[in-house]
Amino acid sequence: MKRLALLFGMSENERRGFLVLSVLIGLIGGIPFVYSFYRQAATDDILVIATIAAEEQKALEPKKTFQSNTEEIRASHNLAEKSFFSFDPNNLPAEKWKMLGFTESQIQVIKNYESKGGRFRTKADVAKMYVVSDEDFKRLEPYILLPETLPARPQDVTFSAKKAPKPSTRKLWIDLSTADTTTLKEIHGIGSVLASRIVKFRDALGGFHRVDQIKEVYGVSEEQFLKMESSLTLGDNAVEKWAINQLSVDKLAQHPYISRKEATHIVRYREQHGAFSSLADLEEMYALNDDFLRKIAPYLDFN
Repeated sequence: MKRLALLFGMSENERRGFLVLSVLIGLIGGIPFVYSFYRQAATDDILVIATIAAEEQKALEPKKTFQSNTEEIRASHNLAEKSFFSFDPNNLPAEKWKMLGFTESQIQVIKNYESKGGRFRTKADVAKMYVVSDEDFKRLEPYILLPETLPARPQDVTFSAKKAPKPSTRKLWIDLSTADTTTLKEIHGIGSVLASRIVKFRDALGGFHRVDQIKEVYGVSEEQFLKMESSLTLGDNAVEKWAINQLSVDKLAQHPYISRKEATHIVRYREQHGAFSSLADLEEMYALNDDFLRKIAPYLDFN
């Protein structure tokens, strides 16, 4: 009542001033509520936009991953195709053998074979290398620039009126342990050069312990071996043993089955772990594979 009395007691100008002041006070007091409401609405809009963007990004990720995987697979296939190329295995650089998927130890065996006068004349010669598996050969055969077989030699033409002598029906028995070049030439298909290779290979090994080792001699094809196999035998001569606990790297590397790298591994292992007592000790060496151990075992002396 006092306020109303005071209000009506004011002049016209005073009442107008009081009303304007009251309105301003009301507006200032309502600003925090308006600001709070606007801020909450803006926050909700931002959350909605962020949620939509996240869902769109998530929907795109599987597609990108699939595209990335496809590109990697395609690149892998292209690399595999480029690793194959036509080649002549004779004197092929080590880098090329690596491109064809061969390890350093396999390449070393091939290079040792070449350094001892070995040469690949047909595709079958490549397959005869014990470091070339059947799988490797099947994979590389179409790219080898060598003939399947050697061309047949033209037969000598004779105009002699004499009848050709009848072939001997005498059964040959050739002891590979002791036969010299003259004896080996009695076998059909073996000439002076091949007979000399057989003797040199036998002496380098320390003797044959199996008849089929003759197939490892350069120039002896599988077909030729099958023809002469019935005439070959091995006597009671034992093979020469190699003292693996005494021989140096240079001496071990002279064996046709042992490359210089393998000889180095053997000597270093022996120096670090002591003398070898049996083949089982060699099997502990990761650098020597089962095929190598199978071939070299008959020639090792562990005393």
